[in-house]
Amino acid sequence: MYFRSHYFRYLSAIALFFPLELSYGGTSHTWAQNSPMFAPYQNTKAIHQQWHKKELEKTTNFLTQNTTELSEEDLNKLQEKAQKNYRQGLFQEALKDYQNLLEIYQKSSNQKEIGKTLNAIAEVLTEMGNHEQAKETLNQALKINKLLGGLVEEGNTINLMGIIERIEGRYSQAMSLHLQALDIAKKTGDRPLLAESLHNIGATYTQLGQYAKALEYYQQARSVRNEVGDQRDLGRTLNNMGAVYYNMGEYAKALEFYNEALAIRREIGDRAGTGRLLNNIGLTYRKLGQDTAALAFFKQAIIMLEAIGDKTSLGRLLNNMGAIYESQGQYPKALESYQRALQLAKETGDKTSEQKAAESLERVSNKPSKKNN
Repeated sequence: MYFRSHYFRYLSAIALFFPLELSYGGTSHTWAQNSPMFAPYQNTKAIHQQWHKKELEKTTNFLTQNTTELSEEDLNKLQEKAQKNYRQGLFQEALKDYQNLLEIYQKSSNQKEIGKTLNAIAEVLTEMGNHEQAKETLNQALKINKLLGGLVEEGNTINLMGIIERIEGRYSQAMSLHLQALDIAKKTGDRPLLAESLHNIGATYTQLGQYAKALEYYQQARSVRNEVGDQRDLGRTLNNMGAVYYNMGEYAKALEFYNEALAIRREIGDRAGTGRLLNNIGLTYRKLGQDTAALAFFKQAIIMLEAIGDKTSLGRLLNNMGAIYESQGQYPKALESYQRALQLAKETGDKTSEQKAAESLERVSNKPSKKNN
């Protein structure tokens, strides 16, 4: 059976307000001004140490069967469940689903599906910020895909390797990998791979501050996305284009793209993407000096981020909200936001967010209350 390509959907994370930074689909390893943030880190170690008893109970009988007896329909259902969880931002659940699928394919020595599933697992790990395990998984996938001669899957693997290189600030290596993937896409005529490669090249140019080049590649990716019809990927590209305009100071244009992407993400039920886009819109209104509107979007984003358990992004968003309350002289609310941000940062190990929240708490604690509304 064919496992539909949906790899490399890396998401934006929440930026801190010191200075103002923007979330977008491209990623960064620094907190420099206007540099985009990477997806929030979550503690994935525990996930790999235990299989979550309840989920295992659901699949134990299935996994112990001779996989030659499993119907294509059964496997399709498992894949659809994994993909649905992934697309809704339920990364831990998606990881468990893909691990279950991997065990099934390993039992039947289905190397082709093993390679595809390893790609999917690496993608989820990348979303969760577990880059080392993602790299190990991708190395396994690349060996299998090269052995089988599966060029498209090899291109998918190379693209995700490039994303991790970009996350870690090695832009030259990232660009080289994405160009390799682009070459494979052109050789094979695979349109989803072509769109993803163009998108990733655009993201790399964004990181390099070459915004005109970034928009050129994003526009090409957008055209192919429209042709392919994958709404989630189209939303990613639109979000990233909005981020480029944000970085260029064209905030009205940024909002146009963000709102278009937001409509798509809401329609397909992408809660993680919706939450982070709401944050992006809030940051843009903050830049426009419309703090009331910014707070409204931040509050909507909180609901989404809490629903998916994204504590890292939530903590960073609360730092942003605290900055607005502080600027308005609403010090009790600012303290509340910073205190919660600090707690979440400690829980997730987000040292940068923790430092920002601690510094803000110390500063605000020494200020008299002016407003309490």
